[in-house]
Amino acid sequence: MTEATGASHTDRFRFYLREIGQGPKAGRNLSRKEAREAMELILSQQASPAQMGGFLLLQRYKGESPEELAGFAEAIRASARTIRPKVEGLLDVGSPYDGRKRSIVVSPASTIVAAAAGVPVVMHGESVIGPKFGVPVGDVLDSLGVETHAEPEEVQRSVEDIGFGFMRQRHFVPQMYALKDLRAEIALRSCLSTLEKIYNLAGAQFSVIGLTHLPYFEKMMATAQLMGFQRILIVQGIEGNEDAPTSRACRVFEWAQGETREFKLDPGEYDLQAATKEEMAGGDADHNASIAERILEGAPGGHRDLVCLNAGLRIYLTGRAGDIGEGIGRARAVIDSGQAMAKLKALRERRR
Repeated sequence: MTEATGASHTDRFRFYLREIGQGPKAGRNLSRKEAREAMELILSQQASPAQMGGFLLLQRYKGESPEELAGFAEAIRASARTIRPKVEGLLDVGSPYDGRKRSIVVSPASTIVAAAAGVPVVMHGESVIGPKFGVPVGDVLDSLGVETHAEPEEVQRSVEDIGFGFMRQRHFVPQMYALKDLRAEIALRSCLSTLEKIYNLAGAQFSVIGLTHLPYFEKMMATAQLMGFQRILIVQGIEGNEDAPTSRACRVFEWAQGETREFKLDPGEYDLQAATKEEMAGGDADHNASIAERILEGAPGGHRDLVCLNAGLRIYLTGRAGDIGEGIGRARAVIDSGQAMAKLKALRERRR
């Protein structure tokens, strides 16, 4: 119990602001229960916009504790519409909702290839989310002709029938989606950007997540473990996303059975053609979708190997391959056999 108990919503939230905002000596982290209540007040918008913005910025500068992130996640999940597809070994792909501006968006094609290799997958996101306002994965999927606006029940059926579904935030977590203007106004990423990548609204067993800032790794991993995942890969990839590059090595953290290991993912070990600077250049959703379709059709080059590397990671993570090299080999095989393009066509048919 805290002195905030029994007070008005505004007074309770003012109490939490004082507790976290008094500097490194006088301030403190909230307990898990307090953090949950604070986030409940934000999601229900019972705190004022000024209070909500101040809280998110103070947490950013203080640094959220794992207990706080866990409490925030509990509140968000309690407000969400969730699904439980009847599939084995579901993979959740935790892409940043505010997208990417400078580089190609690899995840949609890589994930479709993984689905063609037998990995049931959910992706999730939303359009026009700040602070980056980049190209999100859902916009690329939409340009590819994949359904991205389905209600939760239909998404669950899609995962069960085709092995792929996209969860749009406005349908699954409408209270969080309602904060998009506030998030844009504070102009900096907050804990919400982390939590939406890991909140696991489909009960997935596996997760691949992007890591922007290395110091955030431990608290992100600790929170992700509470979301019900059995095995997690955190990739310090392109622009801090979950997409591993082929032009350089990157850090990867793997958690399974209570143990974490860190390794360097060196694409030079897998006979991959490094994507050139020109191939890595970003563009709008249609540009990224055009590249993805050419890859799924079997076009050779740096784009193909970029997708094969990341599809191979997904196949390995979910236990469909004994190591990353085998996963890359399976990714190449499903592209060459036409299975990857067939998966895209099946998804397009479902949209109709």
